[in-house]
Amino acid sequence: MSRRIEWTDDARAAVYVQWVANEKNIRRTARDVNVPVSTLTYWIKDWKENGPPAAIDGKISSAAYEFVNHATRVREDAMKKLEELIPQAEIRQLSAIATVVGIMDDKIRLASGLATRRTENTYTLPSKAEMKELMGSFVDTLITSAEDRSALIVEAEVELEQPESSGLLQLKG
Repeated sequence: MSRRIEWTDDARAAVYVQWVANEKNIRRTARDVNVPVSTLTYWIKDWKENGPPAAIDGKISSAAYEFVNHATRVREDAMKKLEELIPQAEIRQLSAIATVVGIMDDKIRLASGLATRRTENTYTLPSKAEMKELMGSFVDTLITSAEDRSALIVEAEVELEQPESSGLLQLKG
């Protein structure tokens, strides 16, 4: 006979925050918070359809705050340990602790609603030669037209003639 466990709203809010911090991985979250996968799957299905219930919605921010504080302490402890071990540690030890720091940083960012990844796009324009190759005769025609136009432009001096007086301000001489 299985016994039924009652989950408090605070506990369900903490589970919700852990689920978000685990990048919405159900099995990892179930293992981390000791909730049966079937129970968590049921909750998540409801959360995805309707959002978190009102009973836990107000408690999620305090659960996230507690989670971020705890994760920050763990990250700081790992950083201290890493600093202690640097002079005499083996690469494997340093790598393991650095991994903990990275994981905690990602979880803190996720629970805080910040991005954990960055995508950067760089665009460069093709060179004149590449443009010629890409555009073929079109670019040749443009360049030839620009050169022809340049050859047609003639430098000239212009002298403006002063209009004759209309008689209103005639100078008397």
